[in-house]
Amino acid sequence: MKIAMAHVDLPNETKGGVAAQAHHLANAMARRGHDVTMFTFSPAYAESEYQVHQIPLPAKFRKVGSFALAWHLSRLDFSGFDIVHTHGDNYLLNKTPPQIRTFHGSARDEAASAKSMKRKIYQRLMVRLEVAGARAADVNVGVSEATRSRIPEVEHIIPCGVDLSQFHPSDKSPHPTVLFVGTVGGRKRGSLLAEAFVKDIRSRIPNAELWSVAEAPLEGDGIVNMGRVSYDRLAELYRQAWVFCLPSTYEGFGVPYIEAMASGTCAVATPNPGANEVLAGGKYGIIAEDSELGKKIAELLTDDSLRNRFVVQGLERAKHYGWDNVTAQYEQLYDTAIAARTQGREPDKNRLAVGKKLEDSGS
Repeated sequence: MKIAMAHVDLPNETKGGVAAQAHHLANAMARRGHDVTMFTFSPAYAESEYQVHQIPLPAKFRKVGSFALAWHLSRLDFSGFDIVHTHGDNYLLNKTPPQIRTFHGSARDEAASAKSMKRKIYQRLMVRLEVAGARAADVNVGVSEATRSRIPEVEHIIPCGVDLSQFHPSDKSPHPTVLFVGTVGGRKRGSLLAEAFVKDIRSRIPNAELWSVAEAPLEGDGIVNMGRVSYDRLAELYRQAWVFCLPSTYEGFGVPYIEAMASGTCAVATPNPGANEVLAGGKYGIIAEDSELGKKIAELLTDDSLRNRFVVQGLERAKHYGWDNVTAQYEQLYDTAIAARTQGREPDKNRLAVGKKLEDSGS
């Protein structure tokens, strides 16, 4: 199958979660024998097992890259492809060939969780463009039920994926460790975790460490700032940590939670739509209120039985998110959408149900 995918950038130029998901999905599809081309402003790089069609974009337009991509995509000829699969910015596309649009969250929720007025305004504009994009696509996919609840045009839920060959259990560090992957401020709230670590964890467990993979340093006794790391190093940190914590106020899905579970590491979150769904309300990991965050993590670090119970359950949960499972669901969706177009009709959205619902999550 000839598949055209589109996303504004790739992981070689950004650490954004959607870029990583688009990249890994394209790689997974290429490994399954499909001819995949990614349309993006980023250059190809060694980790791309698919073809990259780099769209030239002057540096001065990078700040409006999302809008520029929509315009450029509308001017390209996709007639040589069987399917077009976009991860955003499809609102100017026509419907030849069939289009699949994946929503990796909701701009409405992004706006609500934004800390700056500039980001709030941007996300409020994106709400309208999400609606336009949903109308332009033949089939709309959400990565979670939380996403579908905000974007009613979403007909199908196919979750984000994780590379189970890369994220897997291994030996833990010799001393208690908590891993954070995100940003210091904004909705990821690394600074909140640092405060809880110093106050409620380090004071109780003197040899505990907080490993931070973030764009800026966190401050506090026992905090080890890793900065930005390679994908291989990130997977290694997930395997070695005892506990992973992402105290985000909003996640459309929450890929770091499944990366942690796949690595045999207990996941901890604060209440947000993605964590509530992926962790099934606390069945597969801890969901703690802000005021209890440090205490809950300290309890996990000192209670081997409790921590191991979540590790075992998390490993079982993570199997559902392996790329083989995710790509098989997309393949079924592609085939049905193409068949509908070939027969000269719009896809019957009530018959395009794909994927198995995950236990207790609805995703």
